[in-house]
Amino acid sequence: MKLIKLFKLSMICTGLAAAAALPIASHAQTKIRFAHAGPETSSQHLAALDFAKQVKDRSQGKLEVQVFPASQLGNDASVIGGVRGGTIDMMMAGSGNFSGLNSRLEVLDIPFLFRDRDHAYKTVDQQVGQELMKALEPSGLKQLAFWEVGFRSITTKNRAVRTPTDVKGLKIRTQPNPVHLQAWRLLGANPVPMPLSELYGALESGAVDAQEHPVEITYSAKFFEVQKHLTLTRHAFTAMPVVMNKNKFDALNPELQKVLIDAAQDSKTFQRGMNQKNEAQIIAELRKSGMAVIESFDPAPFKAAMGDELRKAYVAKNGPELLTAVDAIK
Repeated sequence: MKLIKLFKLSMICTGLAAAAALPIASHAQTKIRFAHAGPETSSQHLAALDFAKQVKDRSQGKLEVQVFPASQLGNDASVIGGVRGGTIDMMMAGSGNFSGLNSRLEVLDIPFLFRDRDHAYKTVDQQVGQELMKALEPSGLKQLAFWEVGFRSITTKNRAVRTPTDVKGLKIRTQPNPVHLQAWRLLGANPVPMPLSELYGALESGAVDAQEHPVEITYSAKFFEVQKHLTLTRHAFTAMPVVMNKNKFDALNPELQKVLIDAAQDSKTFQRGMNQKNEAQIIAELRKSGMAVIESFDPAPFKAAMGDELRKAYVAKNGPELLTAVDAIK
């Protein structure tokens, strides 16, 4: 009799434990670690926070995105490796950081490729962008969207840049990307590849003389404290792939996959809107900080010196199809 009672009690306890486990399993939460190099005041970080909120709300708490800004988990190269290896779940960085995985992405880095923002957005949001998003999948990355770094402009410490001659001899920080490196070499500069997290110190110490970022990054990273001149060259538009470890993405059910993609696309619009809305105000703030801002700029001699040469090099390496498609966008 005692054995029967013990058996019944055991069965009851087992049933209660199983019942208690059911709601936990149905509400299991997946955490996603999302790393990037941007400062906490940058549009990239604010958009990442917006993305995290959207994902949590749309998934009803099944997904939780934890955002790590300002290279907390490493520089762009190491974080890309971490996402590919699965030790980090998500990241974003300028498209030039990914060209080593697929050289076709280099098309986005060709100087003076885009007429304006609308041309750039149509490129990354439509057929060309869709094709490039798939290019990273063999490397273990699922791209959710193209956010933006934006149009890059040069800043310097000791001399203003108005003509290609002004660039000669400058030690300029650039991304570790063959198109960026060759572009500045063609102008006679000395490009120095360097993570964003190290750039302020390098400008302050004189290890490099110049840098080129969108004005939003120049302002949020406080480069105006160690640079005196800004020329609005807008010489290149840098897109920002938002990528996730493909195995982790594929392990989610289709509903949660859609949550991530939709939230990334909506936050893309949010981030772009911030950049466009704030650009004029940021330029005004940079002037107030003491920077001399040159707005009148003739791109023709710069384009002749580096843009045309790099277009030829891209076609020789990757074929003409993508470049032709970009040029055809109206």
